[in-house]
Amino acid sequence: MKELQKLLKLNQIKYYIVPTDDDHQSEYVGDYYQFRSYLSGFDGSAGTLLVGWDKAYLWTDGRYFLQAERQLNPDIQLMKMGDEKTPSLLEFLADNISENDILGFDAKVMRTSLILELQKKLDFSLRFKDIDFSYIWKDRPEKSHEEAMIYDIQYHGRSTLEKLEDIREYMSSNDCDFHIVSSLDDIAWIFNIRGSDITYCPTVLSFAIIGQEKASLYLQKGTYDEQFIEVFKKIKVSIKDYDSIYDDVSKLGGTVLCDFNRMNYALYDSIEAKIVNSDNPSQYFKAIKNDIEIKNTKKAHIKDGVAVTKFMYWLKNEAENETELSIQEKLLSFRKKQKLFMQPSFATICGYKDHGAIVHYHSTEETNVIVKKEGLLLIDSGGQYLDGTTDITRMFVMGDLTDRERRDFTLVLKGFLNLMHAEFLYGTNGTQLDILARMPLARYGLDFRHGTGHGIGHFLNVHEGPQSIRPRNLSGTPIAFEAGMITSDEPGVYIAGSHGIRHENELLCVNLEKNEYGQFMGFETITYVPIDLDGVDISLLNEEEKNWLNEYHQMVYDKIHTHLTKKEEQWLKHYTRKI
Repeated sequence: MKELQKLLKLNQIKYYIVPTDDDHQSEYVGDYYQFRSYLSGFDGSAGTLLVGWDKAYLWTDGRYFLQAERQLNPDIQLMKMGDEKTPSLLEFLADNISENDILGFDAKVMRTSLILELQKKLDFSLRFKDIDFSYIWKDRPEKSHEEAMIYDIQYHGRSTLEKLEDIREYMSSNDCDFHIVSSLDDIAWIFNIRGSDITYCPTVLSFAIIGQEKASLYLQKGTYDEQFIEVFKKIKVSIKDYDSIYDDVSKLGGTVLCDFNRMNYALYDSIEAKIVNSDNPSQYFKAIKNDIEIKNTKKAHIKDGVAVTKFMYWLKNEAENETELSIQEKLLSFRKKQKLFMQPSFATICGYKDHGAIVHYHSTEETNVIVKKEGLLLIDSGGQYLDGTTDITRMFVMGDLTDRERRDFTLVLKGFLNLMHAEFLYGTNGTQLDILARMPLARYGLDFRHGTGHGIGHFLNVHEGPQSIRPRNLSGTPIAFEAGMITSDEPGVYIAGSHGIRHENELLCVNLEKNEYGQFMGFETITYVPIDLDGVDISLLNEEEKNWLNEYHQMVYDKIHTHLTKKEEQWLKHYTRKI
């Protein structure tokens, strides 16, 4: 940190922004882009570091407050996003930089929308420059350079040409000649490619330019072969060098469709043509799963349900003197036995007792503890299968609970069941549904500082949009639910120093009855793992909630019992019993 501050003074840069982003504004980024973590000590997946000559600040959201307080270097001030006393990063910069000041950042990892929003807040033109910090981060890892693969249509059901036709139709309706795509999940979906350049996300470092007649896909050399080139040549898609995108966009004419929230500022700054700013249309298209994707993802969820249920049996009946780290490794071993399993879909959260109160806790050799026969164990995990992506959180009762733990377990369960059984008219969005999950907690003066639900990709990012379930929309107009969207249902409650609780299933949006009032919508649950009945205070559940839980457990038993051993099946029968 001190070396960077010296460099800022030498270059007369008042502040330097270090985001948690790569060239593509990905949620998870490779080791090559972990400069923020290297400088600050905080390794959460979301946060922005601002370094000044004498002070430094780290903005992050409520999921990471406890983690940041533990990890941050002592000379960095934690800025709690959402706290009414805390200015946003943009508000802070607008108040603290003047016309003659220089702001520093790497334009290739800076989100275009952030810089443009900052410019609007200033009554002068922003001056900025980058610096060479290679001598500060001397052992910087290399950029990932893994092979790109073509994703077989048997798993996803729609050709690249069909998807390009849909995008070109959207471009025409918005009078656009070209569409620049830099977000990796969009490119993976459009071109039906997958890779392993980012841990947990089967994507390929890439850019794309889509024209009305042809397209270009920009990949790192050595990540594809001649056969790969020929496949795309047949549909008028040229394979070009990754870094040549910047020169190519500068030569575009006409009108270009861009998504400022998913484009780095260096790319934006290279464009000379007229720009239309809009969400990438593929964000919406890929959120609505087709029949082939739905059929496959249900298969993936049955396999995942078998793996997690077998793990639950082991944990409850056979585990002895295990730690957080050994337990999450055991869970992974059960998933690895399932067909078409590729890798986890995110870093497993395995938090025992008070560690569960850290929303995105990750056990390390330093924090790892023995899991005893008492209290609660929270495990949030998921798998990437060739036929789908899974995300599930379960609470495991390891032994005696306090009255408070049991109450909180049940209050979260009530909200979880409320959302699972929501029925609503077409046009309803996630900000309208969110209260269903929070209301049981609110009645006890409780809440949680994270979204209630996020979209989930198909052998793609475990977190995707554009739909979400949260109390406040983060940007733009909230997206209404459509049949085919898959979204998580994950309310929680977190008591610092004591316990954390979260229940999570995946929900498939489906059409229900259509009548004189319109089209009604609802959810089909596609996660098949029992809720640990040892944690439920039945007196807090009404009759409808008991019936909901009983129906869910009957479905879980019906879906997976034939995949279990006789002992496991008998145990599952008990843990899915009617209450």
